Amino acid sequence: MMFTILASASMSAWAGDAPEYDRPGIGFSTSTVGKGVFVWEQGLPDGSRDRRDGITTTAWTADTLLRLGLSATTELQLGADTWGGLRVRGAGIRESDTGGGDGSIALKWAPALRSEQFSLAVKGGATLPWDRAPLGDGGHDYDLGVTLAWALPADTSLAFYADRQWGDNGGGWLFSPSYGFPLGEDVSGYVEGGYGTGVQYMRAAGAGVTWMATPRLQLDASFLRGLDAETTDWQGGVGLALYFD
Repeated sequence: MMFTILASASMSAWAGDAPEYDRPGIGFSTSTVGKGVFVWEQGLPDGSRDRRDGITTTAWTADTLLRLGLSATTELQLGADTWGGLRVRGAGIRESDTGGGDGSIALKWAPALRSEQFSLAVKGGATLPWDRAPLGDGGHDYDLGVTLAWALPADTSLAFYADRQWGDNGGGWLFSPSYGFPLGEDVSGYVEGGYGTGVQYMRAAGAGVTWMATPRLQLDASFLRGLDAETTDWQGGVGLALYFD
């Protein structure tokens, strides 16, 4: 599951009426899509690669996120790993599998604040264990996350994301700071770090770029590099986000 923390102030200016999208990245944006607005965010795909003890594990998934605005400050999110694959090679092992993965449901709330420089959003959700291992977790898990963001001079932004997960597969915390900046009239970039514990264990750093190809369509590319032996070596992907008013 990859969520985003983008340069929110600059992206809002470039995209016109387009909402802030939640991909790419670790966290999520500090706004909702607006009442009656529908957004489709799609990995094309997102994936990971890890080598440990002579065994290389490669995984990819075309993850889908659908966002529907229920009010000016609240939205419903439905997610699914619509199609994915897993390949394990090394030490005499040759395994592969393809198919669908688990789903998710969440509510996101972004209160209206008086400050134009500070914004926040809270999201609570649960997994829907539709599929079997290894592509699905097969358990019920829950998480509650929050993103705090500050608009800075020169269309840059600083954000902090925190998430608590618990359930059948265990518990853990995940923290991620990020810094967003413009790269052009309709292109922006960001750098981020990830620090997680328990089931969300992570020590990683990465970056990404987004391009508003049209006022409604965003294209993205991103990566994360694991910083210790217990973290997946590489994660990342490409994707799109499109909204319908």
